[in-house]
Amino acid sequence: MDGDPWILTLNAGSSSLKFAAFSLDGEKVAGGQVASSAQEALNVLNMPHPPQAIGHRVVHGGARNAATLITPEIRAEIEVAAALAPLHNPPALKVIDAVQALYPCVPNFACFDTAFHANNPPEATTIPIPKALRDQGIRRYGFHGLSYASLVRRFEQVTSSTLPRRVLAFHLGAGASLAAIVDGVGVATTMGFSPMDGLVMATRAGAMDAGVVLHLMREHGMSADDLDQMLNQKSGLSAMAGAADMKEILSSNDPIARFAVSHYCYWVSRHAGSMIAAMQGVDGFVFTGGIGENAPQIREQILTRLSWTEDLPHWVIAADEEGEIAHAAQYAIK
Repeated sequence: MDGDPWILTLNAGSSSLKFAAFSLDGEKVAGGQVASSAQEALNVLNMPHPPQAIGHRVVHGGARNAATLITPEIRAEIEVAAALAPLHNPPALKVIDAVQALYPCVPNFACFDTAFHANNPPEATTIPIPKALRDQGIRRYGFHGLSYASLVRRFEQVTSSTLPRRVLAFHLGAGASLAAIVDGVGVATTMGFSPMDGLVMATRAGAMDAGVVLHLMREHGMSADDLDQMLNQKSGLSAMAGAADMKEILSSNDPIARFAVSHYCYWVSRHAGSMIAAMQGVDGFVFTGGIGENAPQIREQILTRLSWTEDLPHWVIAADEEGEIAHAAQYAIK
């Protein structure tokens, strides 16, 4: 594609940068992962000319419900939202600033992980705390939105089936969540104010009684930073099984590992019941993410626990957040 226009996608993490080049018809041409350096990513791609557009994964977009051109005002909004996603938005801003300096005439678009859930009803998003705090943006947002948007958009192409009216989507990976989707639109999800809520994850505890946090502060002298590290990095599967990798856990015959798997599937299916209630029923299931795609034992256990839904159809769709970013950027420049 020497002279063909192309789209650059960038997904900045706390310690790495995923990148890819897409043609305008949506084909992935090249990609990879480097340390968080936009210049290094561009050197690896070694494209013959600048991209036509650049799409960035931005984890927290507040109440925004669609990809948007990054203007100084939008950049300021992303910076404000960094207080809600301190591990994710700052690296994205660093990369945004770097590529805008490299390509000042190329439009940059922010693709928000929260956008898919932005139109969840207020009953699903409101946290019942004093109004003064709610007015500061403390609410349920939800995440993994690019993954959910991608599976909805590609469902018919990938499965040769029509998207059921009420779908329960399982994004199961190191981070994990569920989304209730009605007529292709998200209506509820398990992650909330932060990506720490909801399901048990690789190193995150998921939903828990806030009283536990207060107890640890009062009786164990744990600070906010201590709790942050424990609940984000030292909990979940890692705490129960001594390993964060589900593949490793499934290969073990240790009773502790078997219990961790059972516990994981129990809580996924228990949260699934909540999502089904939000939709007032369910017509099919979709699995995505590293565990959802590659661990049939986990899918089987979850579906067995949901057999009361009368053996509804289920599908496995590979996650494609980069492709969704490229699609959003391409749509935005039209």
